[in-house]
Amino acid sequence: MGTGITSAIVHLFPYNNDSLALKIVALVIFFLNLVLFVFVCTCTVLRYLWFPEVWSMMMSHPAQSLFIGCFPMGAATLINSGLNIHNDWHSGGTGTNSFLWALWGFWWLDSICSYVIAFGMIYAMMVRQDHAISKMTAVWLLPVVTLIVASSTGGLIANVIRDESRTLALVTTGFSFVMVLIGLSFALMIICIYLVRLITAGPPDAGLILSAFIVLGPLGQGGFSLLQNGMAMSELLPLHIGDTFPMLQLAGQMIFAGCFLGAYALWSMGLAWILLALISIAHVARTQGRLAFSMAYWGLIFPNGTFALLSLQLARVLDSPFFRAFGAAWACVVFTLWLTVFVRSIPSFIDGSMFKAPYVIDGPTPKEIPQFDIEQQQQPAQRSSSTLSSSSEQAQQVEKMAQERPL
Repeated sequence: MGTGITSAIVHLFPYNNDSLALKIVALVIFFLNLVLFVFVCTCTVLRYLWFPEVWSMMMSHPAQSLFIGCFPMGAATLINSGLNIHNDWHSGGTGTNSFLWALWGFWWLDSICSYVIAFGMIYAMMVRQDHAISKMTAVWLLPVVTLIVASSTGGLIANVIRDESRTLALVTTGFSFVMVLIGLSFALMIICIYLVRLITAGPPDAGLILSAFIVLGPLGQGGFSLLQNGMAMSELLPLHIGDTFPMLQLAGQMIFAGCFLGAYALWSMGLAWILLALISIAHVARTQGRLAFSMAYWGLIFPNGTFALLSLQLARVLDSPFFRAFGAAWACVVFTLWLTVFVRSIPSFIDGSMFKAPYVIDGPTPKEIPQFDIEQQQQPAQRSSSTLSSSSEQAQQVEKMAQERPL
């Protein structure tokens, strides 16, 4: 996810956007993201195939199970990068169209997977796991953010396939609008609960405080999705000019205007939340000491990357120098953060600690440890010693009788 969003912000960088160097950097990061995604998915599948009991342990864990939402979001970043490659490097012809429709098909699979994970994990949280507001973290958002990320990918695809099929582009955009509205509805509810948790119970401890930035994910990606799908709808509607709303000549522009207002509101909320997250992290660092490096730092990249994407997209829509400079600066921060965390994670990758599941205990389970009853072990020993003593006494008596009664 973090590597994929980095490729996207490099592709949308507002200055010298058409330069070959930026395109090559985005392409290199895309291939790195593809290799990491395939490797991690392969390791995960092998883990659950070789140790099936780990799956039920993971699904019962109140925090680690929620990270299953990272799978469709990571796949969505690959589809987005594939679209960027199609736009930057395609030369026309049947091959490029086949690649585009393949990406469209993968998007449908990713959308179905996002729906299953979002509603499936909400159900699991209700009936299989134990949660409390006082112990809540922002990772509650991960299952529902999958819908928002998939909807933004749908908006990107709809803008590309519009020239091939306006009907399929309209279907894609309508489906994406449903996803982003459902995802934002759930996300805003959870964000309200998380704010109540911060006010009533205080910030989480040092190991979980960095998850406060996860809130930026649905805000930034939700605004970016609204802009992309609103832009697509402004080009698709009206299909036929008439007097009612869907057929009004300005119907698409009216929808796009509403999407822009929603995106701008989400950008403002994201800016406010950045201040709250920084205040919370500073408080925990001051009271509990310096925050040691861990894999939790990867959780900073994707949310901040989505906020940078939203800022860059607002710069395109408004042609605003402020949003262009702000988005470029935030993109540079995200790229620096990604590069730092990536380099710091190499030792953990080499020694294998990166793949350690916190819900799996090292060594054999209690059922597998053999149990010994000392009393039961002593009783046979006592019986055997008494038997040996009695037999030796009998042998001595026989020997004495033989001496007294010679043949």
